[in-house]
Amino acid sequence: GFLDREDFKDFYKFCFQFNRQGTHKTLEKDLVIALLPICLSGGRVPSERLQSFCEFLETTKDESYSKITLDQWRSFLDFCYEVEDLATYDESSSAWPVLIDEYVEFMEKKAKDGKKK
Repeated sequence: GFLDREDFKDFYKFCFQFNRQGTHKTLEKDLVIALLPICLSGGRVPSERLQSFCEFLETTKDESYSKITLDQWRSFLDFCYEVEDLATYDESSSAWPVLIDEYVEFMEKKAKDGKKK
């Protein structure tokens, strides 16, 4: 990309802030699902991770994720940079938001369900 990682993080934060409504500090989940591919496709993060995270957001019934905070938004990008392999993810020693922990659980369940077939 034309931006290095740190500059891109600033742009990514701007994308969140630009799309907020008035003084709201969150974005609607459906907007986040639409924005993430626009911001992160093209190799910024692995496409499978991006698709599966959007799928997680689409399918979760947890009302606490009907709106996404800036911290959750930024954490997804950092998580993609720092955790390349979900198999090495250790929830007990991590400091990620619960949203990320639950995404990893979603992926683990999806992997188990895929092996059953």
